[in-house]
Amino acid sequence: MTQSSPDKPPARPISAFTTRPAQFERAEAGEEARQTARDAFEAMARTGPVTPRRLAERLESQGLEHDDPRLKGTWAALGRAPDTPFDALTFCDCLPRDECHLVSRAVAGALVTGEFGPFRQRVYDLFHYASQETGGQVAAYIPELAKADPDAFALGGCTIDGQRLSIGLNEGDETREFCVQSVMKPINYAIALELLGEEVVHTYVGREPSGQSFNEITLDRLRRPHNPMINAGAIMTSALIRPTHDMNSRFDFVQRVWRSASGGEASSFDRATFESESHHADRNYALAYFMREHGGFPEEADLFTTMELYLRCCSIQTDVRRLAAVAATLANGGVNPVTERQVFQRETVKDVLSLMLSCGMYDFSGEYAFTVGLPAKSGVSGTMMIVVPGVVGLALYSPRLGAQGNPERGVEFSRQLVRSFPWHVYAPIVSDPNIAR
Repeated sequence: MTQSSPDKPPARPISAFTTRPAQFERAEAGEEARQTARDAFEAMARTGPVTPRRLAERLESQGLEHDDPRLKGTWAALGRAPDTPFDALTFCDCLPRDECHLVSRAVAGALVTGEFGPFRQRVYDLFHYASQETGGQVAAYIPELAKADPDAFALGGCTIDGQRLSIGLNEGDETREFCVQSVMKPINYAIALELLGEEVVHTYVGREPSGQSFNEITLDRLRRPHNPMINAGAIMTSALIRPTHDMNSRFDFVQRVWRSASGGEASSFDRATFESESHHADRNYALAYFMREHGGFPEEADLFTTMELYLRCCSIQTDVRRLAAVAATLANGGVNPVTERQVFQRETVKDVLSLMLSCGMYDFSGEYAFTVGLPAKSGVSGTMMIVVPGVVGLALYSPRLGAQGNPERGVEFSRQLVRSFPWHVYAPIVSDPNIAR
C-alpha cells in the first residue's frame, strides 16, 4: 500500500492490564448501589430531564446492547413509559441493584474506552483504511475454502466492559459465517491447560517458535511439536482433550467452551469444510504419524480420533461478533465480559496470550510481535483474532492471504491500530508521561 496512515487522534492512553471480575468475585450490591444510581441520575439531570428513552439512548451510545444479560432488568424497566421523566427516587427504584454500577459507569463515560462513540469511529476509520489493501490470495489447497469471496471484509469488537461493535465492507459481511481454522489452536491449548495443567501439557508440546512453516514436519530437541500454535502442536493438544471419551462427547465439550467464551452464542459446525479438509489432510496425517513414531502421544490417545477432533475443531463456524467475544474473554483474564462467567483461569490466559504473542501468526510471528506487539492468531480461512489485554478483543475476516498465510487486511489493520492507540506491549516505554525527565 502506498497511502499514508490516517491522522492520529489526540493521545488518550487507555489503561491496559486491568480486568473485570466474574460474577462470583463481585461484592454484594447493597446501599452503595442506590448511591451509585443517585450519582447516575444527578449526572444526567444536569443536562436535561431524565427519561427512560434518554437513558436507553445513553446506554446504547456506550456500546451496551439490548440483549446484554447484565442489564436485563434495566432494559425491561426502560421499556415502560419511555417518555415519562424520572425523579431521583423512582430512578433508583427502577434499576436492579446489581445493575446500578454498570449503568452509572456508562452514564459517566467511565467504561474502559471512555466515550465509546469516538473510539468506535476511530476503529471504523482504521477498518476502512485497511480495506484499501487488495493483495493476497484466497487459500486454495482446501477446495471448500477456495469458494470464499475474496472481497469479503468484516470486523467485530468487544471490550472488557462488554461494549460491542461490528462492521462489514460489503452487504452481508458483518454477519457472514466462516470456519475458525487455526484460530481454534489457542482455545484447544487453553482447554488442555484447564484439564491437565501447564506442567503436564508441556511434557507433550513445547513453547518455542519453530522458525519454520506452520505444517513443517519437525520436532524440537525433546521430540515434541514446537508449540501449540502450529499444526503439529494443535494436533497434540487435541489428543490431550479427554482422550478416553467418545468423539461426539469430546467435540461437544469443545463446542460448549466456544459457546461460553462467545457470550452464550452457539458456534456451528461446517461439515462441508470438515469433509473437504479431511480429504486433503495428508500433511497433517504425516505430522501425526511422525509424532507417533517418536512416541509423542499419550498412551490413551488414538491417532485417528485425534485427527478427527482436530479437523472438526478447525471447522467450527462463527462470525466476527462471536469471535470478538472470545477474544474479549482472553482480554479480560478468562472472564467473558457480557455474561461475567469465568471461562478460563487467569493463569491459563497468561500462558495462552504468551504463545499467541510469540507464535500466533505462523512464520510471520516475530515480525508481527515486533511491529504490532499484541497477542493474535490467524487462520487460513481469512479469520484473525487480536487480543488487547485489559481493553478489547477484536476479530477480523478477510480471505485474501499473504505469503505466510495471514489475512493481508488484518495485518494492515493491526499495524494501524498500534499507531493510533498505545497498545503495543512496549508502548509505555515510549509514551508514559510519568517518566522523569
